[in-house]
Amino acid sequence: MNKFPEQLHLKVQLDDSISLDKFINCDSTKDFLNILRNTTEDSSVSNFYLIWGDAGRGKSYVMQGLHRKYLEDGKQTFHFSFRDNGVASTEILSNLDSLEALFIENVELMEISEDWEKAMFNLINECRISGTKIYLSSNIVPKDLPISLKDLTSRLSSFTAIEIPEITEEEKIQALLQSAKRKGLLLDDKTIKYIINYTSRSLSDLLRLLNELDSFSLQKKKKISSSLVREMVSIK
Repeated sequence: MNKFPEQLHLKVQLDDSISLDKFINCDSTKDFLNILRNTTEDSSVSNFYLIWGDAGRGKSYVMQGLHRKYLEDGKQTFHFSFRDNGVASTEILSNLDSLEALFIENVELMEISEDWEKAMFNLINECRISGTKIYLSSNIVPKDLPISLKDLTSRLSSFTAIEIPEITEEEKIQALLQSAKRKGLLLDDKTIKYIINYTSRSLSDLLRLLNELDSFSLQKKKKISSSLVREMVSIK
């Protein structure tokens, strides 16, 4: 068994409020969530998964939700994102095969170089031998990644690709209402319509805005309303 990696400062900090059970549960995501849960079972048919979809569909949320499930089951894990400016050395991909599950976000941002491609290729090979599960996230599918090393392209293409479905406008509204209810917030129709019509349509941005709105209302000591949303957005 390899030693646990020393680069712990690069680990993604998990949000305690995130779990797969809190991801949008609607007609568009029902099958997707069932597939995700099945990947966490010891009897799952694959150990390698790529969670993909356009920006704003909730990839980071899903990756954190999956990671949370493994932690609750007492598994040893590691989680980082290529979006982190601190990912400067290929050593981040070393000595990970002793763990039970790895979560690597934004693989499309990995530096395209011989060193990085070989490091990722070696990691996948090591995890194939050890039985470590790997979850990658990306805005694009493996075949479209601009990778020079053909062996790595082949390895990544063997990952089970799971697309995060795009949800309807009505489902976005329901997602906002579900999230608000969990936070104990009351949103009237006028506020919901303002958020949907005048802020980002990205689901992840909408849910992030709801968190910010909760804090902003406490700071201003005002009830959440469309005018409070307008005030908050105007000073961002």
